[in-house]
Amino acid sequence: MIKKSWNKMSAGVFVGLIGGLIGFIFYGAYYSISHNVDFMDFVNRVFIGNKILRSPILSLSILFNLIPFYAFLNKKYYKGARGIMLSIFIYAIVIVYYRFFT
Repeated sequence: MIKKSWNKMSAGVFVGLIGGLIGFIFYGAYYSISHNVDFMDFVNRVFIGNKILRSPILSLSILFNLIPFYAFLNKKYYKGARGIMLSIFIYAIVIVYYRFFT
């Protein structure tokens, strides 16, 4: 019963959206440690304050979605994997917006 609940497109979209957020947190933690700044300083000055770096940071953040995507494929949860791909396309629209329209 639990296995089939992950094989839904809505579960995949949820995992993909959360995966992008987790990727952002991992990248922010890495940046904070390597540049010796606070995480909130990274968010405020680097991500929000710098329009040029928004799209590359988001692009790196959604790379984290490769992990659950391949995990879903290995478990043969194809509908869940489609949901993760849909969330990546949603992030791609946001990235294109930040890249060209801000």
